[in-house]
Amino acid sequence: MNCMKRTICLLECLMFGFAAFAQYNEQDIRDYIEQYSEVAIQKMHEYKIPASITVAQGIFESACGKSRLAVMGNNHFGIKCHEWAGDTILIDDDELQECFRKYPSVAESYTDHSLFLTNRKRYANLFQLDIMDYRSWARTLKQDGYATNPQYADRLISLIERFNIARLDTIYYQQANGILPVTASEPKPVAQNPKPAVKPSEPAKHSKKVFTAIGSEFPSDESPFTYRKVFKNNNTYFVIAEKGDTYEKIAQDILVMSDNLRKFNDVGPNDEPVENEIVYVEAKARGNAMRVHTVQPGETLRYISQRYGVQLRYIFKYNMLDENSVIYPGDQILLKR
Repeated sequence: MNCMKRTICLLECLMFGFAAFAQYNEQDIRDYIEQYSEVAIQKMHEYKIPASITVAQGIFESACGKSRLAVMGNNHFGIKCHEWAGDTILIDDDELQECFRKYPSVAESYTDHSLFLTNRKRYANLFQLDIMDYRSWARTLKQDGYATNPQYADRLISLIERFNIARLDTIYYQQANGILPVTASEPKPVAQNPKPAVKPSEPAKHSKKVFTAIGSEFPSDESPFTYRKVFKNNNTYFVIAEKGDTYEKIAQDILVMSDNLRKFNDVGPNDEPVENEIVYVEAKARGNAMRVHTVQPGETLRYISQRYGVQLRYIFKYNMLDENSVIYPGDQILLKR
């Protein structure tokens, strides 16, 4: 499976100009995101360009920093000379020996990329968009002529969503709103002997890791519709599943439709609760006063939704994620906007 994923990734990369001369795989992508995330977030603060878009473009345009233009010219965005007065480098692209900008450092390439977009009228439409809407940014970049490849926008969006790069935009949002401190903007050095990548959690669907509880952890309440003991989490009623329970049985006990019960708990038609699992008997809240959760190993977005009593669709919305997104230990998940 990993081989197939890497092959698919490589085939996608071969569609992007001079980047075709450098091969890279999924681990290279993850390393690139880690190395340049902070400088991209800093540029987002300075120039109001989504960090997810900047990093995704850098991955494609520089082949994860492995293209000749990136290695010899520190140029990670394929910006040609135009009215450039600085150093240059000649690279075969659409034509032989085309002139590209050469930078003293990658950080300066990131700065010039930001200036390139902000100082040209053709890209003015970008800055009318929601800064957290990377999909619209990708499509408008293509529409306004940044790249000639007809699939450029779709490729950027696919990359951002496959590798959850939009979490960088969430970090920016948290920093801009005082939830997290602003960090340094220099690219991180590449480790000589990097540690194995943390295996990502499963996609945000029902998984074996569920949020369980014992009654004493939560305040209890009375319900006239069931003999079961009812508790509250985030001002939302729930019961604790017993051994052998099904959603249909619980639905009968509390006088609600089983389809609604499954919807309240974000589970599919073939899922059933495990012993001591929390089962909400009404719609969860739209947010939690905790505001931010740091992901722990093995957690999924559904687990976080159940733990904090926040509707999964709102967690998706606050963090620019969806049901196919993956999360990693250490990620910051917004619980309230």
